Formats: sequence, C-alpha cells, structure tokens
Amino acid sequence: LLLKEFSMPIFHIDGEPVEFEPGEKIISAALRCGKVIPHYCYHPGMSVVATCRMCLVDVIDLGNGRPAPKLQTACSMDAAEGMKIETLNKKVEEGRKLVNEFLLVNHPLDCPICDQSGECALQDYAFEYGSGKSEMDYSKRVSGWRDIGTFVALERNRCIQCSRCDRFTREITGTNEFGMFNRGHELTVDTYADRPMTNKFQGNMADICPVGAITEKEFRFKRRVWKLKKNRSICTGCSTGCNVTIEHDRNEIFRLKPHENQSVNKWWMCDEGRLTYRMMNERKTRIHQPLGRVDGKLEGITWEDAYGAIAERVGDMSPLPQEVLALTDTHASNEELFLLKKLLKDIFSADNIFCPLPTWEQYESDFFINTLITSDKTPNRAGALALKIKGDTKTAKLKKAIEGDLKVVFVLGNPFEAELEVQEKLKRAQLVVHLGLFHNSWSEIADVVLPGQYYSEKEGTYTNKNQRVQATEIAVQALRRTRPEWQILTELSQALGKTGFFTSVPQVFNAMSWEVKAFSGLSYESLGGIGKELTQKAKDTGMKVVRAQT
Repeated sequence: LLLKEFSMPIFHIDGEPVEFEPGEKIISAALRCGKVIPHYCYHPGMSVVATCRMCLVDVIDLGNGRPAPKLQTACSMDAAEGMKIETLNKKVEEGRKLVNEFLLVNHPLDCPICDQSGECALQDYAFEYGSGKSEMDYSKRVSGWRDIGTFVALERNRCIQCSRCDRFTREITGTNEFGMFNRGHELTVDTYADRPMTNKFQGNMADICPVGAITEKEFRFKRRVWKLKKNRSICTGCSTGCNVTIEHDRNEIFRLKPHENQSVNKWWMCDEGRLTYRMMNERKTRIHQPLGRVDGKLEGITWEDAYGAIAERVGDMSPLPQEVLALTDTHASNEELFLLKKLLKDIFSADNIFCPLPTWEQYESDFFINTLITSDKTPNRAGALALKIKGDTKTAKLKKAIEGDLKVVFVLGNPFEAELEVQEKLKRAQLVVHLGLFHNSWSEIADVVLPGQYYSEKEGTYTNKNQRVQATEIAVQALRRTRPEWQILTELSQALGKTGFFTSVPQVFNAMSWEVKAFSGLSYESLGGIGKELTQKAKDTGMKVVRAQT
C-alpha cells in the first residue's frame, strides 16, 4: 500500500516505461532516463519556447486512448499517466528531416573553420537525422560580423534562432542586454543600442549556444575540441567552488567549462573563473625543484638533501612549542591544512598555525547566477575555519605570536604577502621552510624551498563558502621534480621522526574525518561528483552580505 501511495506516475516511450513528476515535460523525463530526443532550444534552466521544433515526437496515446492529431514538441507537452510516445517511427523521422533542412536553409558550410565543430548539435543532428540534400537553390542570407562583448564573439550567419542567448540575459542574468530583432527571413540576434555586453557571465552564452554562432574569444582557433581530454574538478578562483571540467591536450590546459551541480553552481560559472586556466599553464615563475640556501644563495638540491637538512637543523635547535610557527594561505586543500597542523602538533607539540581571514562580501540577488560572485578569492577559507586554524581580520593574533623569538617557521603557499612587517620579523627565524608553487617574497627569505603542485596536477578536497566539501582529480602531469604538498608534509613529518605514513589523499581525508569534528561522518568515497556538506558547520564572522547590482 505504501509503495502504491508514493510511486511516481508512468508513461511509455518507445514501449519502455518512464517515471515522471506531475507537471514534468516529456523531454525532461526522457533525458533523465537516458532516452535521446534531439533538441536545440530546450534548456532545463530556462523557459520553454519550442521554437526549433526539433524535439518532435508522435503521441500515439494521450493517456485516454486517443492519439494526438499531429507530431508534438516534447519540450512543451506535459507527460501524462498512461501516455504512449514514439520517437523513432517513420512519421517522426520525416518530421525531423524537414525541420533540419529548414534550419540549414541559411546556415553556411563553416564546419571546417568553426570552433564549435566537434561539439555542435546542428552538425551531429544533420548527420543523424538530416536528409543529406536541400531543395534550396538561391543564395543564403548573410549578416555582418558584430562585436557583442568582452568575452564572446557573434557570427550571426550560423545562428538558428533558438533564442537561448536571449532568454539567458533575460531570465538568468537579468541584464536584458541581448535580444532578437526583425521577423521572418531577417530575424537576427544582437545587443541592444549597439553596445557590447558587460555582464560577468558571457561565457555561458557560448556554452549554451547549440551551434557556432556565439563562441569564446579566449578559445578561438586554439584547439579542435575532439583533441581535448576532460577531467572533473572545481574552480579555485573563489570560495564558491563551481564544478568544472578541465579541458586539456598535450599537458596544456585550454579552457574550463562549467559542469552541472544543482547544489553549487547549477549549469553556470563566471568569466573570471574561466580565465584561471592561464595560471595552470604558468611555467616562468614556477618553482621547478627543491632549493636550499648555500652561502646566502638558493641552489637546486635533491629532496633527500632538503629533508635531511631540515631534520638536522631542527635536531640541533630543539625548539620549544612557542618557538615554532606555521603560516598558510587558504588556497591549500583540506588535507594539506590538516597535515600542516598535525606536523606542528605531533613533532613540536605546537599549535601556532595562522592563515589570513580578511572580511569578504557575498552577493545576494533575485537572480541565482549573481550569487556565484564573491570577494573571497580563495577556495578553502571554510576548510581552514573547520580545521580551527587561527586568524582574524586584522592579523592581530599573528602579530602577537611573532613578538617572541622564533626558531622554526613553515610557510605553505603565499599567505600575508602584503604584510611586510610580518615578513621582516619572520626573516630573523633560524629556519624558514617554504612550500609553494611560485617564486614569491617567502621563497626569497626561505632557507629551504619545497616545490608543490597546482590543484589540476594533484588530488585534494576543498570546502566552499556553503561548507560543501568537494574533490578534485589529476588532470595534467606535474613538473618532474615537484611533489603534491600533502606528500611533502607527510615525508617531512617522517624525516622529523614521526612514525606512520600516508600514501594517498583518500587515506589522509579519512584520517581527518576521524580526528576533526567538523568532518566526522564523511569519507572520501562518499563525496562522489557533487560533494557533501560538513556535518558541523563553522561560523564565519568575516562574511558581509551585500545586494548585487544588476
């Protein structure tokens, strides 16, 4: 009885039963269960317009024993109990061929030079459902090139008038910068008042355009998409933690694309986040190998020599707990922060670990996409708070901690880079060890520099502003003589006399969930593709909510 009461209604597609929620469209239910219905204008995040007519299906039973009089658009018709639909019969096949031929009437043969080639819905559907011929024997309509924005380019000749771009600026960003003009044969898309767009989410228009009409300027003519390999990850440009795919070829990253996660960024991401791929390819300022200070100058050394030198100096000094300090930025992963804290506690019985925690602004808006923007440009502030790493808005706690004499200082990343007073005081410590990616003011004053890896080169987890823990995976190969920071911290602990050894990120994460209250109940395997929220959320007093300007 209970099963009957809570079971979802069912309709049939090509003889197969499909469950649906009351009010759900046919195409939505079909796509959810893996049935392919070709479409251009339909997008689950926007309103239904049914302009492309590509999603035609044959409703042979409306649920009352009667068929629909003609082919119906699956995106605009509600599913009904007992409804029977066919998507592969002759009638549907003929309808799709006619629609496809009509959409190609003015479409140029740009595939060889079009950036969308290889991920173009029109190209795929023309091959799958097209007739291969055209009745048209007159010249095609030609529209001029338009500069429509800072991030995207418009080639109007390729447009099939699906109106996704128009609906995006009206319904998603609320900026109303883009629209459809004229009628019939002269119908075109363009910006209003001849002004280029300035919104921060233009790249999404290139993502949702089913053809090559709107493309990213940043990616134009860089690489054919079928050569790109894709890896799931998150954007570390801010604390929102948008889910992305890192797209790369021959160990070079070419672009970041948003990946759907309804709990974080839905289908979208900002243009600033897309540009973070540039830093992943940076090589000039990267630290390529371990460095040790010899006669006042940093010189290349082996990993064994680096660990040995640190262990020897620490052994000679025998520092007291108050003479040891660690600084970290909040770009470090949860595992790295946990291991750094564990290193201080297990080896030195110290708890002097600090990170910058400035105040930050979170936008609130009637349009969800604006809430993706935040002034906190680090990916793991919430993780640092959950791990109880010390910090405050004016670095008062740190300044008090460095008043005494310090013997050993560990620096992870590039924290407090603008605090020259802090750097000057820590410079006097007898041993400064820097773990990082790039040469900076800390590597200049360090006695030993240990090269880490970018998040696209290693595994790790990050806790976003909503305290959701998400994992990253290895996308590209790291520089040969670098190591992931979690491994460096593990090996350093071992060199300093700690027994026990972590061999993988999942192992570190599971140890962290056992020892840290905020992460209790979580396991690395349970994070999956969408992440999990912390079981005990930490309060962030530095957050200020402001109203977004649209």
